[in-house]
Amino acid sequence: MKQELGIIFMLLIMTTAPCNATRVAISGGFYAHTYVLTQGESIEGEELNVVIFNKMDKPVFVNVTYEAPEFIKVNLSSTGYLLNPGEYKKVYIKLKADEDAIPGNYTVKVIAIVYETEGDLPVKVIASAAQEAKVIITGEKAFVEVVAIDPVGNIAEVARIRLFKDDYEIASAYGKLEKKVTPGNYTAVAYLLNEEVARKSFTLKPDEHKRVELRIRAIYFEFFNVLPAVDKKGRIGYAQVIAVIKNLYRELPNTTVVLYVTGNTNETVEIYKTSKLMLGRTEVKYNYIPKEGWKDGKYIFQVMVISNGTIYAISPRKELEVSGMKPAEKLWMIIIAIILLLILLLLRRRKRKKILEGIYENLRYSIGAIRECVADVKEINERFKKLV
Repeated sequence: MKQELGIIFMLLIMTTAPCNATRVAISGGFYAHTYVLTQGESIEGEELNVVIFNKMDKPVFVNVTYEAPEFIKVNLSSTGYLLNPGEYKKVYIKLKADEDAIPGNYTVKVIAIVYETEGDLPVKVIASAAQEAKVIITGEKAFVEVVAIDPVGNIAEVARIRLFKDDYEIASAYGKLEKKVTPGNYTAVAYLLNEEVARKSFTLKPDEHKRVELRIRAIYFEFFNVLPAVDKKGRIGYAQVIAVIKNLYRELPNTTVVLYVTGNTNETVEIYKTSKLMLGRTEVKYNYIPKEGWKDGKYIFQVMVISNGTIYAISPRKELEVSGMKPAEKLWMIIIAIILLLILLLLRRRKRKKILEGIYENLRYSIGAIRECVADVKEINERFKKLV
């Protein structure tokens, strides 16, 4: 089959115009790597592709085929299609080595044959082009299991796992990926909503079985900051806590956002609560004032997202240094305090003097009254004696 395809391809090149002349081009990442497979292994990925462009002013029909050893199977996502002027088509490629594939170095070629059309039917070959890549078959093997783990410890079924060998992708799956591979260096990456949420690199030795866990960043703080609100004299009134939470995983029930403040104090404050944290972004703002008032020193802020008792995200720490008034201001306050104390003492003395004066006046009045009473008694007594 390989020889027959090679003869056909050579005849096509000899009997048709070059691809550039017909303004039909082929590109893609297939040719850019050397692919290493163990016996029985298959590889596929986003970079294993060819792209055919139609830059002509008329439609063309493209037939895609391949040339490879019989023990290397090539699967193409598309083998024949119509391309209108200005259109292009990406064809993905999957390679699989048979269990009894002979170890060695090989070449796999992907060929695009371009036809002139009448209506939707191909009638005449007008160009052809190809990309080829090196493929190495080896007898050594290893086994890997990659799983995406959510904060609760369960497999995150919605997380897409992509497995890379060196610099090209060889496999992908959702939640869990199991694969027979060649020994070597690998990187596993997990994605949620097309955003990378975990990554781990590792090495596999011959005949090694390895389990790799990717702890996904299902929810994270896209933004977190603490901004002091101060008056014209620079004195702090409150600290505004601003957090933007990004949920890539799933809707979370019974979710709270809790603020922890340490350092100069030790406080826990619930700053946001919802029965369901939705996918996407959630903005939380909170104006914080310590229960005991602000003191000179350092305040450390950190926020957590908690759902049904499980911590899903922890913000970075933010520090806020609070200082009192300036030395000159403190001196003036001391002077003012002393003056106020003196005034208070003076007022107390005056008040005490008034009380004593009142007591003295009362005593004088009482003594006068007693004297008058004594005089009256003497006068009554004298009159009584005269009567007797």
